[in-house]
Amino acid sequence: MTTLTEDDVLERLNAQPDLRAFMTAANDILLRAIRQFLPSLFVNNDAEIVEYAVKPLLAQSGPLDDIDVALRLIYALGKMDKWLYADIIHFSQFGQYLAEQEPIPGFADEVSWDFICNINSVTDNTTLYNALKSMKFADFSVYSETRFIAMVKTALALAVTSILKELTP
Repeated sequence: MTTLTEDDVLERLNAQPDLRAFMTAANDILLRAIRQFLPSLFVNNDAEIVEYAVKPLLAQSGPLDDIDVALRLIYALGKMDKWLYADIIHFSQFGQYLAEQEPIPGFADEVSWDFICNINSVTDNTTLYNALKSMKFADFSVYSETRFIAMVKTALALAVTSILKELTP
């Protein structure tokens, strides 16, 4: 499995046409990173253990192929900070929520803003978060709403790349 570069991640996320597609891509990227991170937790990557014990756990339809199960294991082993665990869980839950919504909420909708306000990797970046807040509550014209949507996409993409950096073994 090849590692995605930051440019690959940003390019893939920016190519998504709507919030649902964006979150689906983000969750796919996060699951991929978790799957690459997991083997580093087991017995110093002993080749035999990885081959016969770890790989079957990570195989498609294996017990650790579910992002929520894998996250709980990593967190329970003390290999992940609480903020990181919370951020990934939020991404997973928001993606599941969006999968059931018709019509699809937009990047500038209130539900998206609530999601952003609960992502530590966004709110901890004070400059970015304050800029988003000022645009969110500004009097919008068509141009500024377009800019706000672009900024939301950027903030979410940066959140994903921040999470990925933390998952590098």
